[in-house]
Amino acid sequence: MPVTLVFFQHLSAMSLWIVRDHHLPESTFGLLFSVNTLLIVLLEVPLNAATAHWPHRRTLVLGALLSGAGFGAMAFASSVWAFAATVVVWTFGEMFFFPSSAAYVADVSTSERRGEYSGLFAMSFSLAFSIGPWAGTLVLERFGGHMLWGGTFVLGLLAAAMLSRIQERAPHSAATEVALPEAVGP
Repeated sequence: MPVTLVFFQHLSAMSLWIVRDHHLPESTFGLLFSVNTLLIVLLEVPLNAATAHWPHRRTLVLGALLSGAGFGAMAFASSVWAFAATVVVWTFGEMFFFPSSAAYVADVSTSERRGEYSGLFAMSFSLAFSIGPWAGTLVLERFGGHMLWGGTFVLGLLAAAMLSRIQERAPHSAATEVALPEAVGP
């Protein structure tokens, strides 16, 4: 949840920070959003293929750190190039975190409860989608951008610390869930 709260700042507070507070043209925000999309289109599949053998803990922690660092660095950016650099960082966080988080949920659930786990995961994602943009804009308005972006950095660190405690287990599969026949004894 903390990572998704951070991530959804690109839908609200980020545009206000860039256009209103830094007086950059609205097209700059569109350009930055295009950088995010282009990186995902070009790199997400190869990146996920290259890291498919990594433990979930590694990709989740790395994704949380990069998301927090990328959005946190917004506090120091003032030029188009600096904002583009922050977008590159948090986009890599996005590409590490989101596919791995969905895979982790599927791997830790049993086949009978996979729908429940996936539903709760989707619900937390939707809750962050509802709360994140509102909360980010509220913090930006009341306390300023440095507090908001510092807060995103702290949330990224908090999420990374939480995710670093994940205990890696072998994924559940149909083969491991089949009950062995009882031995017939004398």
